[in-house]
Amino acid sequence: MRVAPLTGLVAVVFTVIGFLLFGDTPAYDAPGRQVRFYYSDHQGQLGVGLYFLVVASVLFVFFAAHLARLVRDIAPGDGWLHHVVFSGGVLVAVGFLVGASLTLALLDLSDKSSATPEALQALNAVNEDFFIPFVGGMGLMLLATGLATVRAPDSPLPRWLAWAAVVVGVLVFIPWVGFFAFVLAGVWVAVVSVLLARRSPTD
Repeated sequence: MRVAPLTGLVAVVFTVIGFLLFGDTPAYDAPGRQVRFYYSDHQGQLGVGLYFLVVASVLFVFFAAHLARLVRDIAPGDGWLHHVVFSGGVLVAVGFLVGASLTLALLDLSDKSSATPEALQALNAVNEDFFIPFVGGMGLMLLATGLATVRAPDSPLPRWLAWAAVVVGVLVFIPWVGFFAFVLAGVWVAVVSVLLARRSPTD
């Protein structure tokens, strides 16, 4: 179906909405009382944000599967790269789902008197620093796609987009620029999603 590649665009849009709804969450070293106040005071907003992230995780898997099939078809000699593309998408989804679960735990515990400030502080620290899986997964997905398409004579992607995937995929794994590269990766997914939807009438 023509809509199959558009799952990437929708996944990016839902991810942006989800993170915006999370707002300015307490820092990793915030005291437990501050963590309790924030999560108890923003339960509705954060709950909706969780919903968007969960749906985005599912859509990323569909997009990664579509992208992996394209890589498999244009680079049959590199039979392992499409596995990396799909694995990267799955890792993004797992990272989102685990992060959403940690946030849900904070929401549940924020209005429980049995939850100590120390426990909330520790859980919040884990939640705030839990970004490596989905950032790394995005890097894997782009890097594998770029390596496969940049050399393929019948690549469905323009050469500059293939090279951009390689560059951004590498940048994701460099400390202090990884999260910025993750944002660029989201832009890449959105652009490629629209491009593939316009080029291919069939799935």
